[in-house]
Amino acid sequence: MKNYKMFLQLFLILSCALNTSIYAKDQTVVFITLGDMNYVSDDSLYGNQKLKVPEITQSVMDNGGVLAFIERTANDKRPQRWSQLPQLTLAYDNPTYMYLSHGLGFVRLSYQSSKTIKDAIEYTKDKKLKLVIFK
Repeated sequence: MKNYKMFLQLFLILSCALNTSIYAKDQTVVFITLGDMNYVSDDSLYGNQKLKVPEITQSVMDNGGVLAFIERTANDKRPQRWSQLPQLTLAYDNPTYMYLSHGLGFVRLSYQSSKTIKDAIEYTKDKKLKLVIFK
């Protein structure tokens, strides 16, 4: 037992010293263009888009996960980039929280605001959603 503890301590020290990371080799990247909402509440404080993603298999559900990024298109001041979800967007001075959930064969991109989600819907329409799916 003493040798096991020493081995574990040595492993942790070396991992930190070497800045070791673990990478999943079984991953898939999927791009989806965002479109119309599937649901918007009557008061426009909540809405969602349900998007088919057949790459989210039972193996992903059991052992993996999904990271999501929303496209930030280039303009004169900034290059194109990706912002990770969840995201608090301040588009048009209207705070809206966007987050992603996933299930077997789909993702749901949800929007919530204390004022209205309409500005965020307009902002994200036709932008790309990048999903990194780990198996």
